[in-house]
Amino acid sequence: MKKKTGITIIMLVVLVAGIALTGFGVYGQNVYTQVTNMIGCRKPDTMNYVMAPDTITEVSDEQNPEELKSFLTGMLGLPADEVNTAVDNRVVYLEKQAESQDYDAFFAYAQAQDPTLTEDAFRELVKDRATSDPMRAQMLKESVMSELGLDEAGYEELASNTRILSLFQEGLPNLLAGGLVGTAFADSVPFLFIGVVLLIIAGVYFLISAMDVRSKGHRKARPASEKSRKAADLLLKYALYIILLAILVVVSIIRPDFLNVTNLLNIIKQASTKGILALGCAGLIVLAGTDLSIGRVLGLSAAVTASLVQSTTYASRMFPQITTALPLFIPLLSGIAVAVLFSLINGFGVAKLHLHAFIVSLGTQLIAQGAACIYIESQPSGTAQALSTFDQNFLNVAAGNWNIGESIRIPLVVIYFLGLAVIMWFVWNKTRLGKNMFAVGGNEEAAAVSGVNVAKTIMLVYLIAGVLYGISAFLEAARITSVGANTGLNYETDAISACVVGGVSFSGGVGTIQGVVIGAVVLQAINYALQFLGVNPYLQYIIRGLIIILAVSIDVRKYLVKK
Repeated sequence: MKKKTGITIIMLVVLVAGIALTGFGVYGQNVYTQVTNMIGCRKPDTMNYVMAPDTITEVSDEQNPEELKSFLTGMLGLPADEVNTAVDNRVVYLEKQAESQDYDAFFAYAQAQDPTLTEDAFRELVKDRATSDPMRAQMLKESVMSELGLDEAGYEELASNTRILSLFQEGLPNLLAGGLVGTAFADSVPFLFIGVVLLIIAGVYFLISAMDVRSKGHRKARPASEKSRKAADLLLKYALYIILLAILVVVSIIRPDFLNVTNLLNIIKQASTKGILALGCAGLIVLAGTDLSIGRVLGLSAAVTASLVQSTTYASRMFPQITTALPLFIPLLSGIAVAVLFSLINGFGVAKLHLHAFIVSLGTQLIAQGAACIYIESQPSGTAQALSTFDQNFLNVAAGNWNIGESIRIPLVVIYFLGLAVIMWFVWNKTRLGKNMFAVGGNEEAAAVSGVNVAKTIMLVYLIAGVLYGISAFLEAARITSVGANTGLNYETDAISACVVGGVSFSGGVGTIQGVVIGAVVLQAINYALQFLGVNPYLQYIIRGLIIILAVSIDVRKYLVKK
């Protein structure tokens, strides 16, 4: 027992050290990025410039003046008086430079030089760069020298930014002279990775220790009151919604302009096509399956749709023989047919060949991807350029708006999404197919014994999914206005995530249409919020992955509680 206590204390120290070193490493990376931004160079060149400042020939003019002052005085340790004077003078120079490019200000200067100058003559002067550029330069020089009281030499130094450059050359060696900032700047990478390793070691130890405790006998827990049990069940049921809504509340606090009508409509619009995919995928998850081919099937269906709705006046269209715009039901049904074909292959593999849905849909995903690339590359032009330039009627019907008054424009795709959701709610809750689907998902053997045709039920659910994929492809082609080889990439993760966030259980037999709709909208709201805040796109992938893991973890927890 004492030995275990000692190890636990050591691991706590390791955990704290890991947190500290990881934080220090992240701080160092931020310092490195800050130095890069202040110099205005590429990251690979930053260390070379710090080690040999004399090789810097110019520095950026894009920094915020106050941030530049703070950097030069605080991080590089330069005298504040020199820094403030140099930066303030450079700010004046840049302002006067912008003023020299202003039409009215330049006209006023030119008239001061020649009072007889008319506006027509001035327009001709502006067009003559050989005359106007030297005049602008002279205007800039006179205004700066007058404002700052500089002589010719002082102006030339300011114009070439020599003083700021010399400050960087003087101060950058201080980063490597030691101290906390210097150590963080130079050695952030090893500190960061050592910290992560220590965190993993400590995390693994405490995770295994927690499992060890759970495997041993526990004291019998006191029976919870009915009221507390219901509260716990309610929290568990809506835990993910609470977490995601809390994120949106935080975003709204950070950026109060996030929650306006335009943004809300954009969120629902972007959620609609993927929400339709989720409506189809949800039935497969209720059957305790999944579909990895969704994105690529959508891409192929969208390519087929796009090739049939290109403008007849577009010279590089896929089918030059189409000289009159086709009725829209033809591209719609064509896209649906392609999606249904792949969905039925998946359904047949699951229902008759008894393949796992993961495996068969992984295969059809690759097939659909290859087929989409071949189809797009088969254009008469011989190129693999994206299919674009669509007929305006198609865009109006598939991506138009329903105007309410002069200020509110509801995207039609939102109406289509909600309409399909109502239809799917009716199928799930009011038809024999819906009841059979939940029966098969809950217990396939029991459903078969009860007289349910399991294979037929599975095939019908996959058929409906294919129809919804095709409709979504039709609408997505209009939304993005260009269909290429990468269209549909990773859409399956968004569809599956929306289902899981909406409460459709991977254990099978559990789910609601309203939950899928809410899940699609909430998930898209999170994605939109991350983009709105300017979060790194790669970090967005990480956050979305964590949301999926969290959703499935809560789903598993619900399943264990029920057992």
